[in-house]
Amino acid sequence: MPLYFSAHTTACLTKQSLREVMLQLLGAHEVKLRRVVASQIAGRMLTEVEAPDQASLENFFKAHHLTCEWVMRIDLDGRDGNVFEF
Repeated sequence: MPLYFSAHTTACLTKQSLREVMLQLLGAHEVKLRRVVASQIAGRMLTEVEAPDQASLENFFKAHHLTCEWVMRIDLDGRDGNVFEF
């Protein structure tokens, strides 16, 4: 399944609210969230998600009331001295 990164604005959310949003996303079954990170001070959240396509991912975020700043499909991943293709 394709891999995507996305960025979201979360300004004005408390740490507790951010935690709740993150747990809701991680518990979802429509897409597979690999990782979610957030900064309360910066008011930003980043996700790493497996989804069938970008439209499905955008609909998933819309259903969870999250506005995307951007969504990026990942084609190459470099780590540990290797480059992997998706």
